Amino acid sequence: MRQTIAIVACVLSMTGLCGLARAGVVLDEQVTTTQGGQPAVSHTRQVLVQGHREKMVSDRNIFVIDLDKGTMTLIDPNQKAYAQMPFPPRGMSGAAGQQLDLNFKKTGKSAKVLDYGCDEYSGAGETAMATVATSGCFSTAAPGASEFSEFTKAMGLKLKSTNAMAGKMPEGIPLTMDSTRQVKPGFKVPGMSPEQAAKLKEMIAKQGPQTTKTVVTKVSTRDLPDDTFTPPADYERRTVGGPPPGAPAAPPSGAKTPE
Repeated sequence: MRQTIAIVACVLSMTGLCGLARAGVVLDEQVTTTQGGQPAVSHTRQVLVQGHREKMVSDRNIFVIDLDKGTMTLIDPNQKAYAQMPFPPRGMSGAAGQQLDLNFKKTGKSAKVLDYGCDEYSGAGETAMATVATSGCFSTAAPGASEFSEFTKAMGLKLKSTNAMAGKMPEGIPLTMDSTRQVKPGFKVPGMSPEQAAKLKEMIAKQGPQTTKTVVTKVSTRDLPDDTFTPPADYERRTVGGPPPGAPAAPPSGAKTPE
């Protein structure tokens, strides 16, 4: 439906901008994570979005999410291997206490990042395991903002369909995002002995909150060919269920959700 509307619009306008309407958006990001009192760890990440597909490339791994196919692929260039699993992942369901609703609201503040205007939103929510607080500056003026928003909406519907997440993300590209995640001190894993529960509580207290700051350092738009979102033909496919690509062992691999 979306592509049909885009094609009709292009024919009516006769401007020859069909390629631009369907162009992908590429975000270069700097991600800094702090866990408790540990030193901050920073790395770069690139996010590529076109249509209902997203690719996340970091110095550690590559994730590809295809919403139309309902798949998530973990690619390991070091081992020339990949593993594929359903998206949303099994277990990412709306069991009682697991659904997260950040309930984003405008703060009334605005800023400029990379010379693009953005509006600040904040949100907070919790699951049975942890509390989450986040704030970000979302831009509808940055290149590719509408394409990025469309993917975000489609992903939100996908997650909502499994009751994994409620609410919705604000319109636009989050040019900055600050998140804090704190495991609840009283969190318990079902079936734990009192001794195990006490050790878990002690570990949670020592670990402290995890904070993540993401800043977009570059935004660009361009057409992304199909092979952007597929593993290279010579990569080995591994079955889900064993250690993921990149683990020491060579047997079948699994995948984890993007950071």
